[in-house]
Amino acid sequence: MKSRWIKYLAASALALLCAGLTAFGQGRIYTRKARLADFQTKTTKVVLSGDSILDIALREEVRRRWRISPFEFCDSEDFEAQKNDASYYFLYLSQDGSGMAYLTLMKGGNDESFRSIDSKLEVVRIPFSPVVISSGRELVYLSALLDIVQVFVEESLTSTASNILGLSYYNGNLSKVRKKKIYVAREDLDQSVADRDSVDRLAPGVFAVDDFTADSLFTAGAPDALIAFSIAPASPSRGARCYNLIVAADTNDLYYYQSHAYRKPGKRGFSKSEIKAIRKEHGYKDEKRKK
Repeated sequence: MKSRWIKYLAASALALLCAGLTAFGQGRIYTRKARLADFQTKTTKVVLSGDSILDIALREEVRRRWRISPFEFCDSEDFEAQKNDASYYFLYLSQDGSGMAYLTLMKGGNDESFRSIDSKLEVVRIPFSPVVISSGRELVYLSALLDIVQVFVEESLTSTASNILGLSYYNGNLSKVRKKKIYVAREDLDQSVADRDSVDRLAPGVFAVDDFTADSLFTAGAPDALIAFSIAPASPSRGARCYNLIVAADTNDLYYYQSHAYRKPGKRGFSKSEIKAIRKEHGYKDEKRKK
């Protein structure tokens, strides 16, 4: 919780600095919040990838869940032709050089500039899957990723802190769900966790299970479950990062978002020290035991 407040104060200080630059600098500077203000009045174009299985899932989930702006689907050719048009926002899969794919929301426009309200703006980018050798689990959690994007946009329309901190804005919230248990698939534990292939209990309220159990708890919307999962490139490399998330199975709310360098085999997933930190922040309360 302390680190969350430190981050918030830093964000507030930076916001005040930006305000000062706006007042005293040459020309006008538009904040991220100001450039995002038109979001709900613009159409979001959802870019289909060309992968039939993914596109079917994306169409279905967007139709079921997207609620914060008008939307329509388009293909990659339309995206290339229209991505500089400030009349649209685009939800699409981007890639980086490490072999990661991200679900990215971008405001269309020319080169990004704080001096133009209609310039290009990457609103949020959330890890989706490795580009190659994917397990397919990303389709299980697609609904959560879409909801996380939407909640982030809604908060960014009013919050300076979320605009500056990005998805790390949601860290420090595990203590709010102390009655829920955390489940992580064993394949999402790194080599520092002892007996990671067979361990069941990692800490009070934190359990290791097989990936089928973790995914089933999520798809069932288990009301007492938080699901921890990792997303990383297929292979470690100098520029690769592993992303660890914890979401509520019943609401898709994001409670934890961290990343670390993924340069060596065995370093993918939640480490022993990270589990220890999660346990401390979570502070699991067993109501049955209490009684």
